[in-house]
Amino acid sequence: KLYILISSFLYILRVSFTLYMIDTMYVMTPGTVIRQDGGLLVLEKEHEVMRQLPMATVGTIVLGRTVQISTQVMFSLVKQGSVIQFVDHKYNLIGTLGDEHTSLKKLLWQVKYFMDETFAHMAACYIVYRKVKAQQAILDQYHKTRDIPNYDSIRHTLQALANKIERTTTVDALRGIEGLSSRTYFSVWNEILSEPWTFPGRKRHPSTDPVNALLSYGYSFLEREVRACLLSTGLDIRIGVLHSTNDRKDSFVYDVMDLLRQEIIDRFILKVFNRQMINQSNFDISERGCFLAKDSHKAWIQTYEYYMTHAASRLAGQTPREWIQQEVKYFLDFLNEIGGGYFCTNQEKVSEIA
Repeated sequence: KLYILISSFLYILRVSFTLYMIDTMYVMTPGTVIRQDGGLLVLEKEHEVMRQLPMATVGTIVLGRTVQISTQVMFSLVKQGSVIQFVDHKYNLIGTLGDEHTSLKKLLWQVKYFMDETFAHMAACYIVYRKVKAQQAILDQYHKTRDIPNYDSIRHTLQALANKIERTTTVDALRGIEGLSSRTYFSVWNEILSEPWTFPGRKRHPSTDPVNALLSYGYSFLEREVRACLLSTGLDIRIGVLHSTNDRKDSFVYDVMDLLRQEIIDRFILKVFNRQMINQSNFDISERGCFLAKDSHKAWIQTYEYYMTHAASRLAGQTPREWIQQEVKYFLDFLNEIGGGYFCTNQEKVSEIA
């Protein structure tokens, strides 16, 4: 059965996988100037040094629109394999600069297999099955301490959807399962949130309430994490397997994000609200929607980075950022396995970012 194949494959990978750390630095303070002093990255504001750190430790640097960075620094970072990401005032990703390690061999491999219906279906099964089981795991966790109405029925629905995955024959059918599982999963969020927080269901473009706003915000940060990982693989992120490839620029990014949303972002967002680590004053709510207040961005980044860089027992002692790299590696190895083994050679570590 397909889900048994996936589970067995993941177990084998977990025995042998070696992890590589990515350090991410956010530079968002208006007026900050970034320059290079030998092997050091120097951050200054109004001619005063704010911070210095070895350039070699920076895997990804995220820059706000009012930050100044020299061509010398960008050249040195890209040369060493680092990724530079540019975001707007709402922290939406605008663009990425970095070595994508592309090759014609990998592109031809990706086009051949990702466009193949059987391959795409198997890869999409991997994604959807993992996502449904992650949703189920979160509900199981909160059921231990909270009264969730219709828990048994909801869990049965999620399990039935997981079991149905192996019987599908098309990617469209899998998209339907993914959509139904997400609606089922989010339908009980109002019960697993602590007062005064409420959840009216998943709402976006724009978000209507603080929980939806922070979920969308968290997913945008996850998108940057995934893009940083995928840059080193040489794969074209426009070509996906679950999300349709129809002139989108990021289909494969969203494919990979669906493997990670629940374990990395949803658990984090629930923790932030349930432990009252944030309050209503941290949000701006108007007829335009609900957004994180401008003066709360810095605190959010600090909280997020602390979470991403500290080991968690549920992740076998890894940090969430390390776990992301691991899961991306597992998925790419699975694709390589079902794609005939032509994607990477023994000399290539597709998940490593220097």
